[in-house]
Amino acid sequence: MKGPKELVVAGLGLMGTSLIKALKETGPVRAVGLDRDRRPIQRAQQDHVIEEGALLGGEEENKVRRLLRASRFIVLALYPDGILPFIQLYRDAFQPGTLVMDICGLKGAFVEKAQALMPEGVEYVGTHPMAGKEKSGYEYGDGELFLGANFIITPTRHNRPESLQMVRDLATAMGCGRIREISPTEHDRMIAYTSQLPHVLAAALIRSWNGTEDIVSYAGGSFRDATRVAEINTGLWTQLFCFNQTELLAELTRYQNQLETFRALLETKDENAMEAFLAQASQRKINWRKTQEGDRYDSGRSDHTSDKSRR
Repeated sequence: MKGPKELVVAGLGLMGTSLIKALKETGPVRAVGLDRDRRPIQRAQQDHVIEEGALLGGEEENKVRRLLRASRFIVLALYPDGILPFIQLYRDAFQPGTLVMDICGLKGAFVEKAQALMPEGVEYVGTHPMAGKEKSGYEYGDGELFLGANFIITPTRHNRPESLQMVRDLATAMGCGRIREISPTEHDRMIAYTSQLPHVLAAALIRSWNGTEDIVSYAGGSFRDATRVAEINTGLWTQLFCFNQTELLAELTRYQNQLETFRALLETKDENAMEAFLAQASQRKINWRKTQEGDRYDSGRSDHTSDKSRR
């Protein structure tokens, strides 16, 4: 099996739980879970998702530190505003040779700061598995959540090649497909367009309807697809949007420019220009889909397979 044989996961929500379940489907893994809520810890132990757990920010702080000291692979499945405070509070428990990584959807705001807080001999790696659900919480954890998903690594000058290989092995064990490495700042610029902007657009589309009719009776596949991600973890996404304010504002401006272009074509009924506008968008989508399908084919012939039966 590729991937860690043991790990501590801080945060037993959708992503942290899904990560543990995905690893356990590939082989024996000893998982420890930390959370601020005792309920997911208890459920995870009952479900044999974790072997041991401890409550953060409570009467089990000594146990938390003991578990962190014993681990050499720590995954932070926390909200953006919880990552640096966690590190500041528990950094004294990180032992030399430990790899600490996050799976947060934001990077530029804290990766370098997190590494600067690491004790001597401890590395920090930012990662982003591009998967999720409209629901959040332990009960929605799914071992198949990451099958075929993109996995982004944001290495820094502090990361050793062997540490990055450990992270790649983790992504492979999770079932991820395409694995890419980019800088933390480039990650945030790209994600503002491919992830954050679609969520904003879905929310805006839902909010733009002021009628009282039974809208569900008139909705087809295009409406369902366009609004699927409007049902989100509002607390988490508010943080992601605000932390990435500069990049998201830039993408909103670009999108608004495209809407204004189309509006002008519609107002003047410029059919030729409108058809060219739509044709350019259609061709770009076709090209992107071909690239995606090609990557899926290639990944099926490599260790980064998304076919669960091959894991």
